[in-house]
Amino acid sequence: MGSFVTYLFGTPGIADLRARAAALAAAGFTVVDWDPAAIDLLPEYGLQAMIHNPTPELARRLADHPALWGYFYCDEPYPEETFPPIAAAIQQLKSVDPLHPVVVNLMSTTGQFLRTFVRVVQPELLSFDYYQWWWGHERYFEKLEEFRQEALLARVPLASCVEANANPITESGARTRLPDNAEKLRQSVFTNLAYGVKSIQWFPSALVFAPDSAELTPSGRDVAALNAELRTLGPVLAGLQSLDVYHTPPLPRGTREAPTEHWVHVTGDEGHAGLVQGMFQDAAGLDYLLIANRDYQASQSVTVRFQSKWLGLAPWQKRKQCTYSVEHFDRATGTWSPIVSSSFVGFTFVVAAGDGELFRIHTRTD
Repeated sequence: MGSFVTYLFGTPGIADLRARAAALAAAGFTVVDWDPAAIDLLPEYGLQAMIHNPTPELARRLADHPALWGYFYCDEPYPEETFPPIAAAIQQLKSVDPLHPVVVNLMSTTGQFLRTFVRVVQPELLSFDYYQWWWGHERYFEKLEEFRQEALLARVPLASCVEANANPITESGARTRLPDNAEKLRQSVFTNLAYGVKSIQWFPSALVFAPDSAELTPSGRDVAALNAELRTLGPVLAGLQSLDVYHTPPLPRGTREAPTEHWVHVTGDEGHAGLVQGMFQDAAGLDYLLIANRDYQASQSVTVRFQSKWLGLAPWQKRKQCTYSVEHFDRATGTWSPIVSSSFVGFTFVVAAGDGELFRIHTRTD
């Protein structure tokens, strides 16, 4: 994708479309569900439209509109027999508008179900939902592992749906904001980013905005704060290719540690939930490291150590010694700051509870 997408399922429940668009823009969303009849007002607010229930006729009419981002075709299709008609309908839409993506959001079923979907539907964006705070943590990273792998094999961006309030619904239907809500949502976002996700899709609008209002709920303010950070992080992350994802112990289900010969090794504090190490590269060949703190209850002291990129290669493949310099990305300013300017073998930093930090690594081979 050309840009990072922050999307919301649904909109504020108010009739005034300008007030609705202003509220969505102020909360940091970039792509929003919208009535195609009112799409002309979105550019004024820096927003793009996700159009639901698209038809070829509608796609033909909207194809050249600058405020169109794409079309949302369906949510959580099941069983596999539904995939061929979905693929046929998408091809009809693409025949009149080949430039805008058609989104199908999948349930988190993996294995043959996921592989069949990718093969039959051939999505331009692989979108899925797994709400770890509502459904349980046990398989969260396992799902990320499998969806990331399928997205890489298909060479398409990965999009992940995140619950806008981490509190599971109660029997009475109430969903208050828990004291650790901000840290839990932050952990969801930054662990997704470490897996190379290019779009955070918040679910649903009823948890972000108060009923019949453009006012943010308490959890909606947590969402807006994260969206503000994604505004600066997004332009960097959108252009990166995910290379590897590793975890520090204790390893969640379906994950792995960095091999001993990997050139970047990460360690955190003992007794904590561990870290996610996302490795990336940009089009110019520069390396990037995103560290996400799986522990949403406490900060961690992190040590990053470097060794030669050529460790473990056959003698005839080995090159001279590598030296490194590292820059840290400041999400508040959108700028890079050098940690050191000369060669070194590692550095340390503190990552806040549930938070993440992005680094750019320059390599010189002597």
